[in-house]
Amino acid sequence: MAALAPSLALVAAAGVAYALILKYTTDGITADDPRVLIWAPIAVLIAGIVRGGAMYAQAVLTQVLALKVLRDLQNAMFAKLMSVDFARYAREEPGRLVSRFTNDINVIADALVRGAQASIRDTITLIGAIASMLWFDWVLTLVVFGVFLLAGGPLMRIGKIARKQTQAAQQQIGALSALLFETFGAARFVKTYGLESHETERAREGFEARRKLSVKLARNRAVTVPLLEIIGAIALAGVLWIASARILADQMTVGDLMGMIGAVGVATPAARAMGQFTTLLNEAGAALTRVFGLIDEPTTINDKPGAKPMKVSHGALSFENVTFSYGDAPAISDITFTVEPGETVALVGPSGSGKSTIFNLLPRLYDVTAGSVQIDGQDVRDVSIASLRSSIALVSQEAALFNDTIRANIALGRAGATSAQIEDAARAAAAHDFIMALPQGYDTNVGERGGKLSGGERQRIALARAFLRDAPILLLDEATSALDAESEAKVQEALKRLSVGRTVLVIAHRLSTVRDADRIIALENGRIAEMGQHDDLVAKGGLYARLSRLQFQGAEAS
Repeated sequence: MAALAPSLALVAAAGVAYALILKYTTDGITADDPRVLIWAPIAVLIAGIVRGGAMYAQAVLTQVLALKVLRDLQNAMFAKLMSVDFARYAREEPGRLVSRFTNDINVIADALVRGAQASIRDTITLIGAIASMLWFDWVLTLVVFGVFLLAGGPLMRIGKIARKQTQAAQQQIGALSALLFETFGAARFVKTYGLESHETERAREGFEARRKLSVKLARNRAVTVPLLEIIGAIALAGVLWIASARILADQMTVGDLMGMIGAVGVATPAARAMGQFTTLLNEAGAALTRVFGLIDEPTTINDKPGAKPMKVSHGALSFENVTFSYGDAPAISDITFTVEPGETVALVGPSGSGKSTIFNLLPRLYDVTAGSVQIDGQDVRDVSIASLRSSIALVSQEAALFNDTIRANIALGRAGATSAQIEDAARAAAAHDFIMALPQGYDTNVGERGGKLSGGERQRIALARAFLRDAPILLLDEATSALDAESEAKVQEALKRLSVGRTVLVIAHRLSTVRDADRIIALENGRIAEMGQHDDLVAKGGLYARLSRLQFQGAEAS
C-alpha cells in the first residue's frame, strides 16, 4: 500500500488542481490579463500528463497488490483444506469448496482494487476538493457538505442489504457449482438412464435462482449511482443559487464560482466512487466471512504436544474395544482384534457393517470415540500423524489418479523415487507391459482422474504406487476388483510376495481375496459377528456362510 500511495496522491492532487486552474483562468479573463493565454493551457497540460501517468501507475500497482493478497488467501485456504479433518470433506461438496476459490475471491478482488482507490485516491481528492472549496467560499462549502451528508443514511442501509444479498448469492453459487460437479461426474449414469432432460431442468432452476439473486444485487448497486447523482445535482443547484446572490452582492468573484463548480465536479465522482465502494465493501465482507470462516476453522485431528515419530518394528495392529460414532448412532461398537506381522486379515460384511470405518481409524482420518487403535503397541493418537501415515499404504476401489503422467502418479508413493524403482513397482502391479504399449510410455498423461485409462489400468497404477511406498502396513479396499482374470492373477501373486513381513488389512468383496486371507473378520451392524478361516466359517453356517453363498460365490461366478 505504501508503494501505491504516491501515485494515488498524484491522481487526487492533479484532479483538484483543475478547480484551481479554472478559478484563476476565469479571474484572469475577467481582469483582461493576456498572460492567461499562455499559462492556463500549459497548466492544464501539466496536470493532465501528471494525472494520466499517475493513473497508469495506480492501475498497475493496484492489480499487483490485489493479486498478491488473493494469492495469499487462496494459498491459506488450500493449505487449510489440506490440514482439516477428513470429516470436513463430508460436510461440504467439492463444488461449494471450489466456489470459495473462485466466486468469493472475485468479490474480494473487486473490493481490493476499488478499495485501494477509495481509501487513498478518492479520500485525498475529497479532502483537496473540500479544502479548495473552503478557500473559495466557506458559505457555499457548508451548503455542499450538508447536502452530501444527506446521502450517508441511505448508503449505509444499502450496504447492509448488499451484505445479506451477497451471503445468499455466494451460498447459491456454491450449490450451483456442486450441482454441476455432480452432473458432470455422473455423465455415464445420466446418459445410460436417459436423464439429460431431468438434469437440464435441475441446472435451469439453478441458473434461474442465480439470475434472480444477481438481479437483486445489481438493483442494489444501481441505486447508489443515481442517489449520488441526484445529491450532486442538488448541491450544484444550491451552489448556483447562492453564488449568484453573493456575486451580485460583490461577496465573491466569478472565478470563485467557477472554482467551486470545478471542485464540486471533482468531488462528486470521488464521492460516488466511495459510495459504490461502501456497497461493494459490504459484499466483500460477506465473502471474507466465508473465506476466513474456512481458514480459522478448528481441527480436531492434531498431533499431541510432544508427539514422537512412530517406530514400526513389526507392524502388528491392535483394535482394543474400539467404538466410533459419526453422529448419534455408533458406526462400530466394541471392536477388538489383532493382526500379526505378515498376516493378511480380510474384513467382510454387508454394506454399512463398519469395514470402511475400521480402515479410516487406522491412519487417523477419524479418532476413536472409545477404545484404542495401536501399531506395535503405540496408540496412533500418541505419535505424529506424518510418521503414522508414512507407515501405511492405501489402495481403494476408486483409484486416485491426478492429471499428470503415469510416472508422476506412481512416484507419489515415495518422494525421490528413481525411474528404476517406479518401473519395478509397475511390474509388481502387472502394469509395466500396458504402460510400455502406450505411445509415450511412462510419460503418458492419464487425464483428469485418470480418464484416459481403463478402470483396470487405473487400478494397477494405484497399486503400483502402493508397492513403491513399501510401507509396513497395507490397506487394500479390494484392490483387484477392477482387473480382468489374467491381470488379477498376476497382481495376486505380487501381493503375496509383497505381504511377506508386512501387515495387510483388506476389505474383501471377491472369493479369491477371502480364500487367500490368513483370517477373516465378519462384521454386522458395526460389531464382529465371526472370526476365523474360510473353511471353518463356512462350516459354521453363520453370517460368513451366507455372505459366501450370496456375495462372494456370486461375484466369482460373474
